[in-house]
Amino acid sequence: MSQPGQHIRARLESDRLLHCSDAQRRSLVRAVYKTTAPWLLLAFGGAGHHLHLTAKTDHREAGELGRRLEISLQKRHDYGTPFLRVHRTTLTDQRHVFSSCMYDMRQRERHDLASDPFLEATSAPDLLGARLIGAHLIPRVREHVPELRRRDLLRLYGIDDLQPATGWNSPEELLEATLATFTLGDLRGNTGDVVEARHALVHLAGSDLSQQELARSCSCSVRTIRRLQQAPPPPPHHIRALRLQLDLRRRVRLRLAAEGHHDIGGV
Repeated sequence: MSQPGQHIRARLESDRLLHCSDAQRRSLVRAVYKTTAPWLLLAFGGAGHHLHLTAKTDHREAGELGRRLEISLQKRHDYGTPFLRVHRTTLTDQRHVFSSCMYDMRQRERHDLASDPFLEATSAPDLLGARLIGAHLIPRVREHVPELRRRDLLRLYGIDDLQPATGWNSPEELLEATLATFTLGDLRGNTGDVVEARHALVHLAGSDLSQQELARSCSCSVRTIRRLQQAPPPPPHHIRALRLQLDLRRRVRLRLAAEGHHDIGGV
């Protein structure tokens, strides 16, 4: 494909928010990745009542991508108000592609939003390796946006480093990091993603939590916990992503606390 790509904006007609909670943000992320699978998505970011995406596609296909995404989001969230017509901008050169990707992931900062301090409604956690659902973006961005470096992503969070965490402070902290890593609203049910998330949480917790505590965190039975403890270890990349997510959250919380922000969670 000869042209650099398209910048796409999906926006609701009213001022109703696209996401108001961590669970809604994760649902939005799942919709983005599922819907854009046929296209070369490079970056995205949602804030307020609109969503921005950068994809390596042409003007016509960008319109179809946006239309399908709006349908998917309406089915998931039933906003009660339609989207405006999909807006597309043709990217002119490689520098434009880079700036478009960064613009997408800076939406929280641009709109001065108090919610989503961990940028879950963007592709930033995936590109840092702290979330699994969008891991395929990493080699894609290396190929098509080589100007986008790790330091640019860290700057979005206001931190200067990110390393796999060696521990965690509370069951709640471990659970929230697990949910973010696996893009889940909770650990109820027995879907593949939920089972993988429970497995990673149980493995990382080790013997620091009792089976009863693990069962409460994982929304399952003690019998299920025993089975997970006896299973082979989870894939190493699952544990690495979870450890990175733990460190990301810890560093962002420390930065915000140092800046005097006390309410740093989602709505």
